[in-house]
Amino acid sequence: MEVRETAACGISQREFVIELDDDGLVHFYRILLYAQEGIGFYEEDYLEDLKSQLSYIIGPTLEEEPTANTAEDEIQWEDTGTLYALSFNEDLAKKLYQVLLAVEHPGENLDEKLNQKLLDQMLAMAPNTLDNLPTTNQ
Repeated sequence: MEVRETAACGISQREFVIELDDDGLVHFYRILLYAQEGIGFYEEDYLEDLKSQLSYIIGPTLEEEPTANTAEDEIQWEDTGTLYALSFNEDLAKKLYQVLLAVEHPGENLDEKLNQKLLDQMLAMAPNTLDNLPTTNQ
């Protein structure tokens, strides 16, 4: 995960980027699917790594409530050919962290709109990778 910081007119804004290879995309997809429905399985170590990275990079503001949706709350995916890059602002990082926490109690305190949007975007971006995933528990 990386952080990009931009400043304009004295206002600083951080953007976060998670780069995923095909396996990472599958792990991330399974986490989101499990958070929504409690069905399937996910790699616990991968989830803990994502949560710890977000927690470390965002810092103390992670505990603050995200603000209401704004026009700047954009999720941007980029397919670089070898990696999928997910870019988002600080407020979306907080919401994404809440989605990751929802895995412990699927469906509870879940931003279903954000979660479904991510799932849909991932499936549209990499249908060959995600279409036929087994969802049974392992």
